[in-house]
Amino acid sequence: MRPPRALAVPFELGRPFGAPNESDFQRRVLLAALKLLERTDGPFIEDFPDGPPGPPADMEGWTCPVNLALPQTDLSDAEKLALDLKQEVALLRPWYEESVKNFKGRRLDGLTEFSAEEIIDFLVSFVDDPSIESFMDGQPVGRALKLTSDDLKHFYFQAAMAKPGSISDIQMGDWYYGETLAGKMFLKLRELCLAHESEALQMIGRTNFVPNAMLKHA
Repeated sequence: MRPPRALAVPFELGRPFGAPNESDFQRRVLLAALKLLERTDGPFIEDFPDGPPGPPADMEGWTCPVNLALPQTDLSDAEKLALDLKQEVALLRPWYEESVKNFKGRRLDGLTEFSAEEIIDFLVSFVDDPSIESFMDGQPVGRALKLTSDDLKHFYFQAAMAKPGSISDIQMGDWYYGETLAGKMFLKLRELCLAHESEALQMIGRTNFVPNAMLKHA
């Protein structure tokens, strides 16, 4: 079934009106959506023409707290991939812990009980063999992928937030998907899920691993 009217917006997941604290821009998005009610030629999907306002991509004030190695593009060696990812996590962990301390114990991750290292093993096992059964008891593989990948991504985001300085969502995304090995693995996870025979995993691939704004790093 197709929606009778829909406004497609080029914003990050979870931000249907674009950037926060931008009331004029958010009003434009809302009015564009309401204006679709005037049309009777549906069903159709209309594209919103503009990206969200915010600081330019080259805004100064934030840099990665760790000089990470340039991420590899060949992810076919599962053992090497897991080892390199765990090394990346080890470099970021002091900054993750500093960030948790700065936020008085509040954490972005914690959806699962698994450590970042355990999650890496789970996700790499799927990259190595997308036909595997779920690695979480009582959860289908798609749900397991979503929960664990969110936890790993949030570990990285938490670490990045330890460094003083302002960071935009676009900067965070460009760093994660463009400069970390974990981000490269997420791009691979998306690719594998989209090509999977399971419709549930195809949906996870479309919606979970990589925001549309970060597909430029694919």
